[in-house]
Amino acid sequence: MTITPPTFRSKRATQVAEYLESLIIQRVYQPGEKLPSLDEMAQMLKVSKSTIREALAALAALDLIDIRHGRGYFVKNLTGDLANELRINGLHELLFVRRLLEVPIAGLAAQHRTDDHLKTLRHHLDLMRNGDADDRIDADWAFHLTLAAAANVTLLETILRSLAPLARQNMRYSRALVGTPDDLFHRHFVLYRAIVDQDSKRAEEYMSQHFQDAVARLNKLLPHE
Repeated sequence: MTITPPTFRSKRATQVAEYLESLIIQRVYQPGEKLPSLDEMAQMLKVSKSTIREALAALAALDLIDIRHGRGYFVKNLTGDLANELRINGLHELLFVRRLLEVPIAGLAAQHRTDDHLKTLRHHLDLMRNGDADDRIDADWAFHLTLAAAANVTLLETILRSLAPLARQNMRYSRALVGTPDDLFHRHFVLYRAIVDQDSKRAEEYMSQHFQDAVARLNKLLPHE
């Protein structure tokens, strides 16, 4: 299998762990499958073996992999605790509601955004690309809230803000479902460009596709019964 990794910057072990977690949740690496060796992963991801070890230790702490000394690293079965947690947290429902709200928000934001809104959006994009894991989560949610503010419909912004506790609780899983940190940056950047261009149709299309892709990947992990 050919994998094209993102470019890892600061706090590489955290970013490598997030990247590998996204591959596991998306089932690029299947339950029970043995991961590549330390040497292979270091070469594939262009980082040191110590960085890989630290990232794998983080995945083991999240109960995503088994470390079998002398044998290697194996993906755990995701149909257990992780699947139950995703069901309990209602990620399907959250993505559905957010799509209903945020597609029109994107279109309205493209119409009504100000230069100050654009500066704020760009700031959040910079953090999504260069910040640590917590920074990127905060910036991701703040980016969407800034779009809601730019839409200039107070009730829409209020409703979206009310979802913050549930959205942030699920952010780590939802981020993995929509891709790597570089994938996420790109998805938000093309949306930003549509807002800059005041292209409401394009902004709505990008936002809708963003959530469609997340739901499609989630369905591969937890199909509706």
